[in-house]
Amino acid sequence: MHTITIATVSTGNVSLLTAQTIEALRAAQTRVLRTGRHALAAWLTQNALPFETLDSLYEQSEDFDAFNASAAKRLLALAQAGDVLYAVPDAAMDATVTELKRAAGVSLAFLPGVSHTDRCLAALGLPVGSLRLCSAEAFRESRVNPGEGLLLCELHSRECAGDCKLNLMHLLADDTSVTLLTGKEDGTLEKVEIPLFELDRRTAYDHLTACYIPPVPMEARKRFDMDDLVAVMKRLRAPDGCPWDKEQSHESLLTNLLEESYEFIGAVRDGDTAHMYDELGDVLLQVVFHAEIARQHGDFDIGDVTTAITGKMIERHPHIFGSVRADTSAQVLENWDAIKRKQRGIRSVSESMRDVSTGLSASMRAEKVQHKAAKVGFDFPDALSALGKVHEEAEEVRDCLVRQVDPEMELGDLFFSAVNVCRLCGKNPDIALHTSTDKFVDRFTKMENSVRKAGKSIEALTLSEMDVYWEAEKQEKPSVEG
Repeated sequence: MHTITIATVSTGNVSLLTAQTIEALRAAQTRVLRTGRHALAAWLTQNALPFETLDSLYEQSEDFDAFNASAAKRLLALAQAGDVLYAVPDAAMDATVTELKRAAGVSLAFLPGVSHTDRCLAALGLPVGSLRLCSAEAFRESRVNPGEGLLLCELHSRECAGDCKLNLMHLLADDTSVTLLTGKEDGTLEKVEIPLFELDRRTAYDHLTACYIPPVPMEARKRFDMDDLVAVMKRLRAPDGCPWDKEQSHESLLTNLLEESYEFIGAVRDGDTAHMYDELGDVLLQVVFHAEIARQHGDFDIGDVTTAITGKMIERHPHIFGSVRADTSAQVLENWDAIKRKQRGIRSVSESMRDVSTGLSASMRAEKVQHKAAKVGFDFPDALSALGKVHEEAEEVRDCLVRQVDPEMELGDLFFSAVNVCRLCGKNPDIALHTSTDKFVDRFTKMENSVRKAGKSIEALTLSEMDVYWEAEKQEKPSVEG
């Protein structure tokens, strides 16, 4: 196959072409313009230099992906017969050039020149180092960074413009002012200011349509991402930051992490989605807080945190990222445990029990240890059988109290047995206890309100008198709760 030389010819007239490109255009065996609507077409005609265009492919193709594939196929076919010079406004952003690069066995050469992107930057008065350049097609699913300026090139269709707009509106206000730039057939460049929400409401789009989105500082936005949260925490922990935030340590924040986690659990149980994302944000803040403390001490940073968990998820999902098969949730968990045991050098059940974190709440740790015993068959057959053990341990606590000896060990056995019942019922013991605590608080509140309505003070009542009101509240809403 012969060589396809790709020349960047901008969107203006011949005055923008380099001497090398003009010479190549005169000497080329086969000349192809992406479109005959380019200002260069008139100059080629005036100089009796025959050329082909890809305009017919626009009409035949369903979308731009199909056009790019057809364009590459046409150019490759022409290159079978001889060298081809393919003129495009901007080789770095041109999607047909990207398609050619993917083709096997093709020989490509590039002639630099003033690009359409260069003209857009000049029209905006911006140096290239001050912003991000991206093709609109690639930006559809790309990450938004509002803190830097962005020039989207080849905004080729309303659909593409709509996807880019929605992506930008994840972090930018819908009325953010953006600049739309369009190359005309006579080589001029049109520039117009529009609000972001109108980006996909223009009458026409093509490969010369570009859009500049100016940088928007964090303080001027109402939506934020992970980078913003990390930046806020760095600011708070800076030498001139918040006195309280600067004083915190890993140890001082442990209670906060636990409390925020439980508050999220409460929001989930209440089905309160508004509080769910708010409380989950509080949990995320704790993660970023600890990462920033560690960064300042030279231990690790948020990048190490995300690297660790991402690597772990890839490694422990070989049925997704590898060749291992897992068709059920049970198989997934078996694979997960096997990988963990191998990584940590665990060779026995007792070693796996000792591997359970002591940082967990006592009930959560007990549940995990019981689960590991159950996996090898050391378990009660059902929850009802486990309940018998609760009664047995309760009697042992009673015996300690009667004999006036320390009941701590027997109380621990009682709690451990209760956790067993929860596990075999498929219930989380911590959540069950939280629910009961909430129920107690609600019922106590109603009892106290009833006492006040009766013109009495709860502090002045005896226990037996309070029991009357307590039982009345229980009778108001009969249930199996007790």
